[in-house]
Amino acid sequence: MQEGAQQGDGQQLDLSFPAPPDYYSLFTDANLQRLKETDRESALENAELKFLVPPPPPQTGTYSVFGRVWQVHDLLPTLSEQNIPQLYPEGPIDRMAELKRLNRAAVFEFLDLIDVLIKEPAQFSARTERLRDVLVNLHHLINEYREHQAKETLKMMMQQQIDSKRQATQYTLDKCKELEQTIVRLRSEAASAAAEIREAESALTSSTAAATAATTEPMPDLHARASRDGQAAVLAAVQALT
Repeated sequence: MQEGAQQGDGQQLDLSFPAPPDYYSLFTDANLQRLKETDRESALENAELKFLVPPPPPQTGTYSVFGRVWQVHDLLPTLSEQNIPQLYPEGPIDRMAELKRLNRAAVFEFLDLIDVLIKEPAQFSARTERLRDVLVNLHHLINEYREHQAKETLKMMMQQQIDSKRQATQYTLDKCKELEQTIVRLRSEAASAAAEIREAESALTSSTAAATAATTEPMPDLHARASRDGQAAVLAAVQALT
């Protein structure tokens, strides 16, 4: 019975969208509240609460996710661990030269495989194995550069962030400089406008004072002036007669 259940679970895990495990129904509000009120050791001994306690993260070995086994520490397996013969020497090597050599060997093995398929099709299996060994060795050498690639990619990303922040800082400084120049220009224009306003106020004050003085000057007595003019005319006529 248990074996059938395990087989069913394995089949479920292999699905793209596996069904939830049977213990999902234990995650109720009441059980969650009980878990808060219970210590870890007691919860692990409880038949229901033990499923609610998250397991500790694995430190070594492997772990399974959706039916696939993964290494806790992602290490590149050696060729011997994969039962693949190593086609390049041990120790420090010129990786670029070895990659080029393996690339030429892969082309040669492929052409040899084609020739075998034409002349002796029954011998294709051995040629295929040799081609596979060459390609696996080539791929293994490339994978050994992954750590270096990750470091260089991280350096490039950090440099891009630094360049982006420097550009943003320079843009901010340029805008601050433009604002300072604008403030200086506005202050100069404000001073000029204030001077013009003071000149206009002074001119207005002068014209107002002149207008006020003109309106307060006494008007001449027209009747007295006319009588004086008449008397002068009479005297002039008398003088003329005498």
